[in-house]
Amino acid sequence: MGAWGYLPFENDDALDWLDELDGGGAEVVRQALSRAGDRYVEAPDGAVALAAAEVTSASQGNPLGELPENVTDWVTAHGAAITAEDVEMALEAVERVAGARSELAELWEDADEPKWRESLGDLMERLRTALR
Repeated sequence: MGAWGYLPFENDDALDWLDELDGGGAEVVRQALSRAGDRYVEAPDGAVALAAAEVTSASQGNPLGELPENVTDWVTAHGAAITAEDVEMALEAVERVAGARSELAELWEDADEPKWRESLGDLMERLRTALR
């Protein structure tokens, strides 16, 4: 049975990516953020990029309430390696996933679930706060 919810860690693609996160440092987060590049963003890539953006925000002291335990552990061990440039990259990734060239945005639009967009707005605001 698959997981599917509007928060960053409520889908199978993000949960699968957490296994990669456990095995690496900041470069794993950067690679995940880059999956929302300057092209059409497929849903799995978008979900992973959003999870990585959430890890980035948590690393800057702006987590989304309750995080999965392994994310909290990762932030404690590796979060200091996340830079302001990473935060900017995370913000750009979230904007791309929320944009017109994103399968995930299309799927959530079809589902008529405004909480997904609200959660992205919250994440972008927490990332912007980290840049101030």
